[in-house]
Amino acid sequence: MRRLRCAAAVVMALGVWCGVSGADVVVLNADRDATIFEDNTSNANGAGVYFHVGNNSGGNARRGLIRFNVSSIPAGSTITAVSLALRVDDGGNSGPSETVALRRLTQDWSEGPTNPGGGGGSGAAAVAGDVTWTRRIYNTTSWTNAGGTFSGTTSASLSVSSTAGVKTWATTAQLVADVQGWLNTPSTNFGWLLLGNEATNQTARRFSSRQNATSSERPKLTVTFTPPAGTGACCELGVCTVVTQASCTGGGGTYQGNGTACAPNPCPQPTGGCCFGNGTCTSGQTQEQCDNAGGNYRGNGTTCIPACPVLTGGCCLVNATCVVVSEANCDAQNGSYNGDNTACAGVTCPWVLVPFQDPLPIPSVAVPDSGAPGDVASYTIDMVQFSHQFHASLPMTTVWGYEGQYPGPTFEARRGRPVEVTWRNDLRHHNILGMPLRNTHVLNIDQCLHGPDVTGRDPVTVVHLHGAHLAPESDGIPDLAFRPGQQSPVYQYPNNQQAATLWYHDHALGLTRLNVYMGLAGFYLLRDDAELSLNLPRGHNEIPLVIQDRSFTSTGALRYNDTFTDHFFGDFITVNGKVWPYLEVRQGKYRFRLLNGSNTRSYTLSMGQGSAPITFHQIGTDLGLLPAPVPMTSLTLMPGERADIVVDFSGFSVLTRPITMRNSAVSPFPGGGDGPDITNVMQFRFTADPGDTDPLPPSLVPVPPINPATAVQTRQFQLQKTFDNICGHDMWLINSLMWSDITEFPVLGTTEIWEWVNRSGVSHPMHVHLVQFQVLNRQDFTVGPGDTIVPTAGTETPPGANEQGWKDTVQATPNQITRVIMRFLDHPGTFPYHCHILDHEDHEMMRQFTVVCPSFTATASPSDPVVRRGQTLTIDAVTNAVGPATYQWRRTDPDVTFVDGPTGNGSTVSGATAAAFTYTNIQFADAGRHGVFVTDTCGVTNVSSSAFITVLCAADFNLSGSVTVQDLFDFLAAYFGNQMSADINNSGGLSVQDIFDFLALYFGPC
Repeated sequence: MRRLRCAAAVVMALGVWCGVSGADVVVLNADRDATIFEDNTSNANGAGVYFHVGNNSGGNARRGLIRFNVSSIPAGSTITAVSLALRVDDGGNSGPSETVALRRLTQDWSEGPTNPGGGGGSGAAAVAGDVTWTRRIYNTTSWTNAGGTFSGTTSASLSVSSTAGVKTWATTAQLVADVQGWLNTPSTNFGWLLLGNEATNQTARRFSSRQNATSSERPKLTVTFTPPAGTGACCELGVCTVVTQASCTGGGGTYQGNGTACAPNPCPQPTGGCCFGNGTCTSGQTQEQCDNAGGNYRGNGTTCIPACPVLTGGCCLVNATCVVVSEANCDAQNGSYNGDNTACAGVTCPWVLVPFQDPLPIPSVAVPDSGAPGDVASYTIDMVQFSHQFHASLPMTTVWGYEGQYPGPTFEARRGRPVEVTWRNDLRHHNILGMPLRNTHVLNIDQCLHGPDVTGRDPVTVVHLHGAHLAPESDGIPDLAFRPGQQSPVYQYPNNQQAATLWYHDHALGLTRLNVYMGLAGFYLLRDDAELSLNLPRGHNEIPLVIQDRSFTSTGALRYNDTFTDHFFGDFITVNGKVWPYLEVRQGKYRFRLLNGSNTRSYTLSMGQGSAPITFHQIGTDLGLLPAPVPMTSLTLMPGERADIVVDFSGFSVLTRPITMRNSAVSPFPGGGDGPDITNVMQFRFTADPGDTDPLPPSLVPVPPINPATAVQTRQFQLQKTFDNICGHDMWLINSLMWSDITEFPVLGTTEIWEWVNRSGVSHPMHVHLVQFQVLNRQDFTVGPGDTIVPTAGTETPPGANEQGWKDTVQATPNQITRVIMRFLDHPGTFPYHCHILDHEDHEMMRQFTVVCPSFTATASPSDPVVRRGQTLTIDAVTNAVGPATYQWRRTDPDVTFVDGPTGNGSTVSGATAAAFTYTNIQFADAGRHGVFVTDTCGVTNVSSSAFITVLCAADFNLSGSVTVQDLFDFLAAYFGNQMSADINNSGGLSVQDIFDFLALYFGPC
């Protein structure tokens, strides 16, 4: 049964044999292989072109199963050597080599028909006959042990690098014993389980499976054996097998003699005609020769008569449509041929768009109802549905936008000049007044998610001004979203923070990813005197750039995942709503306000000609300018993050090749493997027009560091993925808690350190509403007993120079603790914090914290003032209440609530609702106990201690309690001593009139 070359069908099933030094060698192809998934226990991948082993970027195990049919080895043979060859695909994780062990499976399993497509790293929903983590035959027969039942003995192990190529497990005694046992007792052949590094994230290896289109990349098992005596080579239709003479001749073969081998193959190979898809034919070809040439073998003994037909198949055209034509016809239309005899049914053809065809749009400035941009103003902003063209080759696309713009209009605001906005949901089936309001979303809604489980298919919206320091009632709380035909309260934006690149976007609970993807986002640029004094590029030299990724259906509609997944990556990058636009730039500096407005995709941005990057300067972070410009050649932004950069184009002439902004971040970030990864972002073309040539200031604005010693508390937040058994897909959690689980109550006016502990293989952009924070450091950690987080000593890393500014969104890097420090100022109440990967945020990586007011006291000072009738007296409220407090002064004997003005006693009061309360021309009837009711910003009211006011006679100058000649002497001493206490008539100076006035009081009635 020794074979060197075999008929194709036999090769596919059994492999290739040859003889070596008196022994025979068989190369077998796998007859089963599959992946099972720890996190998706009801997912399968039996028919995919890859199988996976080890931990993925999310920290979840994948195990490979593989089996080879050894029945083609003659019974009674002795196995002497066994080796397994698998090809690592180039989609494997980067990083050090990882050990992959073979363990003999002890229970049978079925491969199953499920093919998830693509890389298959997450599998797809299992169907009958699949193998899964818990079921060896889905959905009827379970493994004894979840994750596969296998021997505790390792049959072989190999350190497998991530480099693409064939990896070979060399022969071991246990491998030989496994195959010998399967040959002797075929009913025990269940194959091997491949076990990788399941203790560390991002260690998975992706191997080509037996379904891989390239036969040379499929798994191969090489078995060396000594056949039993009395056998020899037998030729039948070119196929060589090692059998007994009787078996050979009985089957119509030609026996070559005892002890003869199949290497080299002694059997003549039959030939026939070989047809190709374009209708050409070659005669006299063996089947192997025909197969290797990509032809279709007509059969042994056939010729090229009759002529071969021209074959057709599905052809994807550049406009995302599919037609069935010949390969030559497809090539003539610049299409992508899917193969002979393929159909268009079920085929999703991608758009093929030429980059840099459209000029970059610049968002217009929002127009207020009253006031002016950059000043005190009032706006009404409508959310509407309209049509937008993303690329010159794309048809018009239905989108949503603020004021019918994509992206929305840019708000111009100035520090200290408040703005108010009313947001109206006017989403209609067409952007025509009077058309029906929408009662369903354009995109598919997963109604199992928190939010849509209540609001259903309604396209509810709510607007969050990202990065703004606001009271909760104007923050855009996610579960206060409103339906079409409704509107928000009047949101108050006080603009009481430093200049920054803010942005506004939808924040509806469970729908944020869909609403933002439809287009609900725009810029809000806040300026202040410090920024304007720096003479940075402005006007047409200052441009906001929102970078997003999008995908399109064959009709040009926006395409998103039909069911909830924890990531979405579009096929194209848009800037300000155009796919790969270009910008013509002048000879000078430009200030670009960069915003990553994507749902999931991160960007590592660089600019250059060819492979040579150019240097630019980052001057600002999310919430303001840096202390000084930072020179950079690349910059990474995760969703929600902003960066303020200056690029100098003055050194490039009109004839210079354009500069391309590129992206090198993989998806998901930073491990990759779930793409598509897209490089082009936009292009810059040069003009001869003069531009901004002013020098970049060497220093910008101070950013005083917050002293960690001032933090009153450190909080830890663990970021992990789990599986939602109710909804049937992954969900991301913070400390394993949900939206309504409020466990953080920072005190107004205090400082805290928050630690983001990322226990996954993907970075998470963590965003906190209300506050601005500073990044302290990042540090590795291990997980100790009781699931405790143990920081790794000596691994603290400070933030880079471009991260040492005010931020509201931070990159929580994989397998590290990311620490930030923040102050809770001005606004008590409840606010969200969440991951700004919008799919994570929607399920369920968003929680809330409540800012509470501290306890406080209030006293009245002085506590027991003594005053003469007719004098002026001021009592102060002394309180340690945090934030703007309110005051109400009262008298308790009898009970009187003061109002500014005459008291009815001949005196006048002012400051009745202020911290300082004043009597003018105080009278005897004003004497008594006085106190103040102090109410803090949280609405808590405390009553001060009493101030008992004693009013004496007007001439009782020395406040002794009676009027005597000593009062006259004391007054004259004060008068001639030039003391202002002698200013009896409160004229502001001393004169002889004060003497006359005092004598009138002295000799007059008390």
